[in-house]
Amino acid sequence: MNKKFKFIILTGFVLVVLAILFDSCKKEEPVPDNPYDKVEYVTPPSPVDTLDPKSFVAIHKNILFPKCGTLGCHDGNFEPDFRTIQSSYATLVYHPVIKNNADSAFVHRVVPYDTAMSVLHERITNCCFVNQDDRMPQDNIGVPLPSEDISNIEQWILGGARDMFGQLPTYPNQKPNVIFYIAVSTDFTTIYSDVNNRIDSVFYNPFIMPPNTSMYLAFVVEDDSTAVADLQVNKVRMSYDPNDFSTSAPGYREYTATYSNLGGGNEGHLALVNTGDFATDQVVYMRYYVNDGDHTENVEFPIDESLDPYKTFYAFYITP
Repeated sequence: MNKKFKFIILTGFVLVVLAILFDSCKKEEPVPDNPYDKVEYVTPPSPVDTLDPKSFVAIHKNILFPKCGTLGCHDGNFEPDFRTIQSSYATLVYHPVIKNNADSAFVHRVVPYDTAMSVLHERITNCCFVNQDDRMPQDNIGVPLPSEDISNIEQWILGGARDMFGQLPTYPNQKPNVIFYIAVSTDFTTIYSDVNNRIDSVFYNPFIMPPNTSMYLAFVVEDDSTAVADLQVNKVRMSYDPNDFSTSAPGYREYTATYSNLGGGNEGHLALVNTGDFATDQVVYMRYYVNDGDHTENVEFPIDESLDPYKTFYAFYITP
């Protein structure tokens, strides 16, 4: 072995040793805390006894999945979705009905404690829900489920339609939803909020109003538990500032909207507003406030986080 080659090997060895010594002398960097170490995970309850034929676990395992969630039926192509126990429960209990009978008698697919108002029970017991021989399941037209299966589903519903953990469902009481509004003349002959009466004829721009003119603002709101006539608050606030509706906001005004049957099966709340309350050559923004009586906070629409087109749609411009 020549001297040059020995020198290269020796030099490499020295460099490796120095690297090891240098690395061992370095100060160890602290390991950052794992944020998930502080999470307190709640142990979920155990599923109920699958041997109880009236439990939802057994009903899904023995009836819904093998007899209703078959290929081309409730296999995810359309609701209810019986592929899993979770999807089955979510698309049954307190789930709105899509296909109803001629009298529109049903609201939910399954109503806890009430088989008569549960469309699931109706579909498996009534031979002619809408059409002749449309009893479910449809893979064997005209032949009902075994009486034992029907009885187990009945007992599950009458027992409160408990979930896979045996827990009772809660009614899905949502906050009211502001659907739309319309601005009309006091004789109801002119629609001021029409797209052809908006700035540049853009549907989301403020609609145009002459000064010293009265109009009705009709707000349509829906709620899943409270009748339209029983909705509370029903206030509309005005401001020159699209994001400030406090009492100190420029141009602030507040009007009360009263319940009205708008005709054609439509219900809403009317607020009488006069443009003489505001300056001319001015855009006036508005927000609606409503409560269903079940929630502590009022619904406000639009809100600060709404996109600008929503804010300008809920606005009008007063001509000079």
